[in-house]
Amino acid sequence: MHNYINKTFITLCLTSIFSIGSSTTHPMSANDDSLQYEILLSSKMLDDIQFNEKFIPVVAITSNRLILLSTSDQFYLLGWGGIVPFGEKVTGNICAYAFTTDSLLMTIRNNELCTFDSLGNLSTLYKLPGKGMGISAGKQGMFLYDRNKDQEKNMIYVIAKGGLFAPLFGIPAPIRAVADMTNSILFASENAVYSYKFEDKEIKSIIALPEGSELKSIAVDNTNKRIYFSTDSMVFAMKDSSAVLITDKFGGELKYFNDGLLVFNPEKKYLIRIIGLEQVIVP
Repeated sequence: MHNYINKTFITLCLTSIFSIGSSTTHPMSANDDSLQYEILLSSKMLDDIQFNEKFIPVVAITSNRLILLSTSDQFYLLGWGGIVPFGEKVTGNICAYAFTTDSLLMTIRNNELCTFDSLGNLSTLYKLPGKGMGISAGKQGMFLYDRNKDQEKNMIYVIAKGGLFAPLFGIPAPIRAVADMTNSILFASENAVYSYKFEDKEIKSIIALPEGSELKSIAVDNTNKRIYFSTDSMVFAMKDSSAVLITDKFGGELKYFNDGLLVFNPEKKYLIRIIGLEQVIVP
């Protein structure tokens, strides 16, 4: 099932660590002398194996601690040895995907929510109310959300354990990311991060960047109760009610994993892991 790309591997530069100084023009900035940046994927690595496909802006971690990336019609596994296709090519467009808490891969294809069957083909679980929706994992289920600028209302839905599919709420602007918390969820829309409390159904803005900024992703470090969010060119952490700038040298899709923050930008063809965050962002 898994064929090597051009019969070669990407040699991952996991030991190639470099430092990038953050700008000090923002009100708060992390002292990044202790930060380390690991290059997991770069444009040069992809060029070396003549990989010309375009990844979608999603990154996930498998139960075997491999990184799962995808183009619009093919999944790939990225690990210590290289990058290999995962499964067969998919009919239709892969829009988003995420693993459940019990490691089941759920994939949005066009306007369908799918899983892989025993033959390795995508099998439809639900027809969704819209195309190109996003998906993220939660402790009690999966969250699906609209990302369409042309819709009057963009909804967040939950699929609870047992299969119940239900709407939570809607807002006028596209929803860019959703992250699960203990008794609430966080979501990013336009230039702000919001919280939604399940108990009282209250939506509250918790942080906002200047007008014209567009948030792309949210990641949560549940152990240290820290929130990270990003634009295309910046990564921030939440400290109290303020934004602490981690870097203004790069940004993209975020994933917190194994005490490090993954930053994936398919347009610029890089995947970077930031470590040492606990030493520079004090509670």
